[in-house]
This record gives sequence, C-alpha cells and structure tokens, in this order.
Amino acid sequence: MSTQFTNIKYEPDGSTGEIQVVTEWPVWNCKKQEWIKGEKTTLRNILLSAMHPGLIFAIGEIPTTEKNPSTLNPFKPKNYENAFFLDLASGSRNHGRFTFTNKSTVGKYYYGTADKEQWKRIIYGSILHTGCKKIIYLEMKYIVVDDENRDPDGNLLDDPVNNIHWKTGDSHAKASLRLMKILGLPVEETENVDIDKPIQFRAALFKEWIGKGTLAYNPHLDTSGFDLAIPLSSLKGNKPALGNHQGKILMGLVFDGEVRRAKPGWMLLQWFSFEVLEKDSIIDRLKEKCNRLSQAYNSIVDLAEILRIDQSEAEAELQEGSEELQSEAEYENTMIRVVRVDKNGVLLLHPYIVKRIKERLRALWLNLAKAAGIRFYSVMVQPDESLAHYHTVLEDGSIKGRKVFCAPDFEEGLYIVFCNPMRHWGDCQLWENKYEGTYINATGIMAVPTKLALTLGRDFDGDFVQLIKASAYPNMRNAIANFKKPPATKKFPKMALQGNLQQIALNSMNDMTGIVASLLARSKAANAEDKVLLIPAGGEQKENEEMTVIDFLSQQVQIAVDSLKSAYPNNKNGLDAVKKFLDEIEAEAPWLKDFKNDDCYAKRPCAVNQDSQDTISRLVKLVNGYWGEPKFFDGDLRAYEKVLFSDIEPSQEQLDYALAHRAAYREAIGRAIKWKVQNDGSTIMIRQIAQATKNSKEKIFAKTSPDGKLYDPRSWAAAYWRIAHQAETGDAGLAFMIFGDEIVTELKNIPEKETQTLVVYGVDKIGTPQLQKKWTGQEIQVRGIIDEYNGKTYFKLQAYNQKTLDWINLGNISDKYQPYFLPGQSKRMKIYSISMNAQGKTKRAALFNKDMSQEEIDKCLIFDLSATTK
Repeated sequence: MSTQFTNIKYEPDGSTGEIQVVTEWPVWNCKKQEWIKGEKTTLRNILLSAMHPGLIFAIGEIPTTEKNPSTLNPFKPKNYENAFFLDLASGSRNHGRFTFTNKSTVGKYYYGTADKEQWKRIIYGSILHTGCKKIIYLEMKYIVVDDENRDPDGNLLDDPVNNIHWKTGDSHAKASLRLMKILGLPVEETENVDIDKPIQFRAALFKEWIGKGTLAYNPHLDTSGFDLAIPLSSLKGNKPALGNHQGKILMGLVFDGEVRRAKPGWMLLQWFSFEVLEKDSIIDRLKEKCNRLSQAYNSIVDLAEILRIDQSEAEAELQEGSEELQSEAEYENTMIRVVRVDKNGVLLLHPYIVKRIKERLRALWLNLAKAAGIRFYSVMVQPDESLAHYHTVLEDGSIKGRKVFCAPDFEEGLYIVFCNPMRHWGDCQLWENKYEGTYINATGIMAVPTKLALTLGRDFDGDFVQLIKASAYPNMRNAIANFKKPPATKKFPKMALQGNLQQIALNSMNDMTGIVASLLARSKAANAEDKVLLIPAGGEQKENEEMTVIDFLSQQVQIAVDSLKSAYPNNKNGLDAVKKFLDEIEAEAPWLKDFKNDDCYAKRPCAVNQDSQDTISRLVKLVNGYWGEPKFFDGDLRAYEKVLFSDIEPSQEQLDYALAHRAAYREAIGRAIKWKVQNDGSTIMIRQIAQATKNSKEKIFAKTSPDGKLYDPRSWAAAYWRIAHQAETGDAGLAFMIFGDEIVTELKNIPEKETQTLVVYGVDKIGTPQLQKKWTGQEIQVRGIIDEYNGKTYFKLQAYNQKTLDWINLGNISDKYQPYFLPGQSKRMKIYSISMNAQGKTKRAALFNKDMSQEEIDKCLIFDLSATTK
C-alpha cells in the first residue's frame, strides 16, 4: 500500500486548508487467502485516507455468491506483523469487495460501538470511500438540526435549540458564504466560486461522525456565527445532539449542480405506445439517425466524422426556444479526443482507435434501440417548501393541484419529468417550472417541495430528475396527462441488517433491482401488468394476497432500490410466482438481456421476438432493419511503432520499466475481463484498473535515471509507445490510457496535408483483379492502410468497391509519395494507368486530386510520371 498525502494550509495556524491524497491498496482474495497479483485499487481524495493516512488498508474480495461469513474473517499475509480486519464496505460491496484495516478498525469511531450499530459500517461505509474533486478542512461552529421538526403550529422549525428555521431538508444542509467559497469550484479560484450553485458533499469530524448529502448557501448563516447547519438525516452513523457545536470539519466536494444530458431508455418509453412516438416525429428522426449510421458503417473515416462532432456542428441542434445545445457528442474520452484532432488520419486505423470506434458505434446503435435516440436534461433536486403552496398533499401521498418547481436554467412552462429506476408510469409526470422561491438565482438544479419529490421517489442527498419541455413532445405530454392513477408505493422505514459484521456484509450484496425490473419489462411487453395474481407471503408480507402484477412489482422495485440502505426484504416468493406466471404465458423480452451482451449490435442485431408489438420490441426491430456489421480493417500494431515520438530515443531503463508495467497491466486486465463475464457484465473492475493505470503517470514521471535526474516527460511517452507497439497481441491501450494528453499533442503538431498526386505500384501483383484493368481517369474512393507481409511493412492504397461494400487492395504507395498521404486518410481521386505488364494488366497507376484540372493532370502524366519508378 502507498499513500501520497499533501496538507495545503490556507492559514498559518492550520485552521483551514486543503488535503490532497491518493492511495493505492492491494487486493486480497479472501477465498484463496492470497494477494491478487498485479491488482491494486487506486482511490483519490477519499475521507478515509484523508483522516487516517498512516493506517494500512486493503480490499478483501469474495465471490458475490459466497454464503460462508467466515470467508471475511481476519487474515494475516506473509511479512505483516498484524492481521487485517473487516472494517467497512468499500464502494463496490455489491461486487464482493470490502475494506479491511490492519491491526485495528476505524469504522467504530464513526458508526458506533454497540452491536446494533455495526450494520451502518456496511450500509454507509462507502461514504468514506467516495472520490472527491476537492477536500477542505475548516475550524467552524456548526449546528445539528432536525429537518422534520415542526413548531406547535405545525410550521417547519429545524433548529428548536436556537428557535430558527435554516431551511435544511432531507439530507440537505446549509452553508455560509465562507464555507461555500472554500468548498466550491473551480478548485484554484475561491473568489470565482458560484455560491448559488448547490453541491453534493461528504463530511466528517475526526473519530466522531460522518455525513453526506447536498449543500446550498443560506445568507442568514453569515451573520449567525455559524458556518454549517447539518440535519440529522445527513449524519449516517453517530448522531450528535441537536444544537450548537464546534470543531475542525473535513468536507469533500463530490460534484456541483450542473445541467447534464440523459437518455430516457426503455424504462420510460415502455409506457408510451409506438403510435404516440410516431405522432411526435420521434420515429422519423430515429429512422434518419439509423440511416446516417448505416451509410457510414463500413467506413471508419466516415464514422470518425460522426464521432468528431464539435460545438459548431452542434449549433444546428438547438432546441426551439432554448439556448441549450442538443449535441450528440455524449462524452469525452481518449478515442474521441484522438479522432477530433487527427485531421490527417494518422491513427484512424490504429487497432486501439478501431476497437473503440466499434465499441462507440455499438453504443450508438444501442441507444437508438433503447431510447429512440432522444435525450432529456438531468439536474440535481433540492428542497424548497416555499413552492408547496401550489398544491395539497392527500392522505395517500399523491398531489392535488399544480406541481411547481424552480429550475432557473430552463424556460418557464410545462415539462415532462421522470426518474430512474422507474417503478411505474407514475414516475413520469407533468410539472410546471416557475421562477420563484429560494433558488431563483441557482444553476444546475431543480428546486421542489419534499412531498412532490417523493412522488418520484426522490430525496435530496444528490438524486437527479430528468426533464424536457413538454412542447417538444406534445403527444407524449397528452399521454401523460391521461395516465391512469399509478400504483401506490411506500418507502418503508430503514431496517437494520442482522448478524455479525461478516454476516451483514454477505447479506448486503443482494441487489434485486435488476431482477424486478426484468419482470416488470416482461409483464409490460405482454400487456400483463394488470393481471391479478395471488401473491404468496414473503419478506415482510405475512399473508397471501391478491394484487395486480404492476402493484406488486412496483413496490418490489422500491424495496430493491432501498435495499442499498436497508435490510427491508423483497418478497422472493412473490417474485418467483410472477416469474412462473410470465413463463407460463410465454411473456418474453429477449432484448432486455441482450442489451448487455457484447455481441449485440457489434456482431449481430439485437435479439427480439418478431411477433411482439410492444413499443420497445418495435423500436428494436426498426433499428435491426438498418444495422449492418461494420467492416473495418485495422492496421498492424507493430507498424505504428515509429509513427509517433520517432524523434526521441528512450533509455533502456525506461523501456524496461514500461515493459514490466505492460506485463502487470495485461495480467490485471485479463483477470478483470474474466471477472466481468462471471458477474453479469459488470465493468467495475475494468474501470478500477483503468483508473489506476491513468493515475500512474505521476509515479512514472517521478522515476529518476541512474544518475538521479528526472527524465524528460515526453521520453516516457515515447518509451511506453514503443513497448506497447512491440507486443504480439493487444491494441497498445496502456500507452493511450497513460499518455493520452501527449498523444493528442503530438497529433496536433502534425500539419494538415492535401494530397494532389499519388503513385501506386504492384497493382498487377497485390491488386484485386477488377482493379488491374486500364484506368483512364475514373473517380474512385481510396484510403491508405499500413500492412505487414513477410516481416516487412508496406503502405498500401485500397479502393472502395461499391458492389460488395468493401475495401479491396489497389497497390503499394511509392516511397516518394508516402509523406503526402497518411494511414487512415480517405478521399476521392481520379486514377490513370501509367504502366502495363505483358498481360495487359496495370502495373503502376497515378491518382490525382479530383479537383485538379484535366490540363494539369495531362502535364503531370506526360512530363512528371512517364519515367516514374518505385
């Protein structure tokens, strides 16, 4: 284990400052009782390491199917003086990973020492493991309040000690100007912090308490002498007494309020008829997007252009009446960055880029099938009871009257809102945006009364709600307005997990959300959601009870979602009964499972019942009709060894270090891929290894030469690039993950080249027969590729065959012209035969920019190319 800990004091007396900490933990296989070779978990800016940098931690891993609690007993590895003890849930407890502490545990300090409190170390242990963008500490006075407390007249009064209402909410705290400026973004500029932008936080007082939730500015705190009002609902372990306190509190910024993009997915669209989507032109736009993708599926250059969407292209996608971009550029990663800057196509046929373009292409097709290609906005919800006067809350929790929220980033008016996971159609509603209330100057959030948020199952510890202007989809709006009354679901009180810490840890891995959602999708696909069944007793349901499938399953979704924080059990007997019923009526939704299959839309269309007429099945069938398997040809890995960083010669020590790193990375990623297959497609281990690999750059740059000097950073990029491309297999992912910035910079420094003339030779030997004819100026589409034959690398030119929709070999590019055409580059050119063999087949051919005049071409053929040789 290694930890890099930095304490940046803002004040000389240490009363306020910032902590930066990166820690790397080994992983112990609890079943085999051994360290997992080459595997480490890297955690950046977590409260646990910030408060306890001197302690030794490790991850203990067990199979998710493990039933024996003793598997999580203490372990003592070789060369350790003390044993490791189960302490807390990590951020991956659903996948069988828990935090162990050497010698003595720390969880008891924050969650309590009594036996009845130990379950919190597992249920809420991940709070201490959340990666934060920034961790600060501040000596402050703070108030512990009760957000549910009311005065004798029934009015909210969260601070009965000081007789003040600070307007806190469920897991929602309030902060002073001083605290918001220190904790907010941007990290380096406290004076430019947007104090009206709420944030999600983690907080702790050393060896006393731990908390989480959202935080917003309350100006009344500025003159009160307090910096923080934190509700009991935010404190997930020990709960201090209500009232005034003082201490040096550590607070982490997880993220701030921001307008994000979100795909609605099948859980929303299943509640609307296909005809409604047609009337809102969703299907027509879906067909256009499918057609665009299908036209480009066999050209990696064309696909790269689709992925290379930038801000200027997105301007055409402005939503009417809004200044928010509807950009298709969904996320930023190394592949996208490379594609965007690689105007010359130097790496467009690189195996790493080709593989990830295939993955991205699959994701695009998948999005079209699951969400019809539409997107909503997504914002963090915040509590504002001042908006509750527009409606009345009925006894069953439903709302009568206007459902009003305040989201200043959006126009006023009516909006479609929904959340995931959806329990039923009632989780999609029509709400009205009004510029009113506490958050009228805030950004990146939606302010909403607590009871209204609860109708979507939302609270205020960082939950998001998706929304879009109702006028964008008027027929969906009308359908929502006419939805029948939804099933009544309850959020049951939290129930403590029973048993010792090991047993609690085992039981905490049971997440039924996916199973219940699958049954819900199957019942909806078969129009069987209103069927009345006899649901057998199970969980906390003590007697058999008749109810509709949707009533039962929607409640089970709520219980499954809450199971991350509570031991309230799902009714497994009832779920088995519903499954048996759906099996008997042959209610299937094969697309649901197939969406997770890596072959779906990569090697074949999505599985679907051709006779099914539910909305999602019809979407899948439509998309399947456009999909075609991509026919990409990627270059040989070794041929790219000298393409970048060729002007640098790394030292042998650097090459050896990179080689050892490559071996360790390959072993770790191989195990993670195997683990993914065994754990329902979960990529959490792959992502953890990828993150640890990316974080290794600082450690690499810190390595010194034998004479004690630091190496030039660019020489490290060159070393890893060389070693990665000397491998027999793989795609050089290690170099791209660690040195993505350096690769992008290298590509930016390559000037764009406009090819006017090319000459290819060997057409009669390597060219496809139909390309060996005599050419007299026909236009063809060509592209350059790097290929290897008999240990020698060749720069080939291929032509696109319109009949077979495939690229076929034309010839090798003459050495003289290779600098003017790059691997992956593609363009239309005019072709002329300039040398024929005895059989009348073209030996050599010249190609010209299609915009060159015939006079220029003729001069070149007569005076420049008549004696051209290889």
